[in-house]
Formats: sequence, C-alpha cells, structure tokens
Amino acid sequence: MSTDSTDPHDPTQVGPTEGPPAPDAATSDAATSDAPAEERAPGRIDRNTPLLISILVAVIVAAVAIGALSYYRTRVDDRDAATAAAFVRTITTQGATVDTVECHGDICAAIIGNQAYTVLVQEDAQGRQHFGVSAYVGP
Repeated sequence: MSTDSTDPHDPTQVGPTEGPPAPDAATSDAATSDAPAEERAPGRIDRNTPLLISILVAVIVAAVAIGALSYYRTRVDDRDAATAAAFVRTITTQGATVDTVECHGDICAAIIGNQAYTVLVQEDAQGRQHFGVSAYVGP
C-alpha cells in the first residue's frame, strides 16, 4: 500500500502550510527587542508633576516668608520693649513715675504724672541710649 502525500486530511503530510513562515531564532530575538513595548497612558500624578512641583515650591517659599516675617516682628517687638524698659529706668532714677510708655523704633510716647510726652531715642557708638523728652503738643 502506498500513501499518497497529496491527501489534504493526512496529519503526517509535510508540505507548505498556510500562514506566515516561522521566524528563525536569529531574527526572532531581534524582532522582539526592537518592538516597542506596550505603553500605558500617564497617570494623574505623572501628568501633573510640573504643577505639583510648582505648588510645593510656592508653599515652601510662603512658609519661609512667613517665618522670616515672624522672626523680624519678634526682634522689633523685643527691641521696642528693651527701649521702653530703658526709658522707664531713666525716668525713675530722676524721681518721676511713668504711667505708660509705648515705643516704635526710635520714637516713644509716654505718660508721666498725667502729662503726655514724646520721647526721641538716639543710640551712640557705644550702644548707650539717650532720650530727648518733650511735652506732647498734639495735632
């Protein structure tokens, strides 16, 4: 018995097959490494990274500015309180009683014995403060 190799239903038949030819090993490695990988769409954070960085920088700058302003105001308040204390010491050594005193920089307003006074403060090279007191005239 002879086998006819042209029988389309014979599973052992060797011959041309339908479909693309199988790639050999040398070309299959190159084909898979050069093929672009499937890319995902960028997520919400990836799309907004520049915006998030800008917001974080703005928050940091605002926090530093608030901290610097707070530090500056504290130093100014401490300096004004020290000036007021020095003025009160100077007046009490002269025998008067200071009712209230409020200093802003180199100018103070004081009430001594129910009289209003304007006080000018000057600091010399040695760091000593000198006070010029004049009666308050008003506007």
